[in-house]
Amino acid sequence: MTFGASIRRTRRKQSKNGQSTMLGSTVEALQSYVLNTGVIGIVEGVLGILACGGILSALLGRPGVRAASTVAVIVAVLGLFVLLVANKLEWRRRTELDRRLLLRYCDRLHERCNFTWRISDWRQVVTIEANGDTHDKITFTAVPTCDTLDFVTFWEGPNWDWPERYRRKTDVHVRSVEVEGEGGTRFDVTSQWLSRGRLKVMVHLSEPALRDSEISLIAEFTFPAKCLPLVQGSPEEFVKKFTPGPEHLEYTVVLPPDCSGYWDGVGLKSGTERYSIQRRTNTSGREEISLVADGVATGARVGMKLDIK
Repeated sequence: MTFGASIRRTRRKQSKNGQSTMLGSTVEALQSYVLNTGVIGIVEGVLGILACGGILSALLGRPGVRAASTVAVIVAVLGLFVLLVANKLEWRRRTELDRRLLLRYCDRLHERCNFTWRISDWRQVVTIEANGDTHDKITFTAVPTCDTLDFVTFWEGPNWDWPERYRRKTDVHVRSVEVEGEGGTRFDVTSQWLSRGRLKVMVHLSEPALRDSEISLIAEFTFPAKCLPLVQGSPEEFVKKFTPGPEHLEYTVVLPPDCSGYWDGVGLKSGTERYSIQRRTNTSGREEISLVADGVATGARVGMKLDIK
């Protein structure tokens, strides 16, 4: 055997190995796709191929073939749309199940393993837009009352019979408080809708927090139509309830542009050691009403009732 023949044989062998590797990768990718998408994924692929073939036939074929191809394309596209919707609903169902199970077992840990904490400081700013949408920014400090704490839960939501259709447009992010350039990163969050539009949020800490340490977090919510009754002329309560009660509470409501409001206290005389409510105009020219309270009692329902003038 000559040296050139040996090189040609080696190249043919390498080419066959490359083709085999490419074929194996393709088959593996197809297997993974089928396993992840199931029958719906296979049907989607078939309908996609039919749609592409129908489009080419409609463009390049004879008139009779074009008409039939056009019908086939329409049917294939409609089928793809229906399957995409079904696939989306199926993945949403699976995600909701995983979320519900995770929250359930974390609640069990909270009950059985005595995972407890208290809120020492809570500062919330609710900015109301003219259409009733709100942006809520909550800065709070949690203190573990157990040896180690891996997660913190709280809830937020509208104070009226809020329609479920707004849920998909609600957004929440939780991050640590930035101090001298350190912090500000986001945490993993699991959420679940409770009754009356309340959103339960579970914040998974990056590392366990030890007893009596301080966990300072910032939670930001976007709620569509959260304060719709208020902007439509109905009084609305902005109240909080804690167990145990925080040492310090600040609750600020920024009214819609060109609006002014009336206020009354809710549960403040019996539920706090001291409090004050002030009205002022912020740097954006919007009126805001702020409650500051210290020594909030455990289980007390405290806050403000507002009405737009």
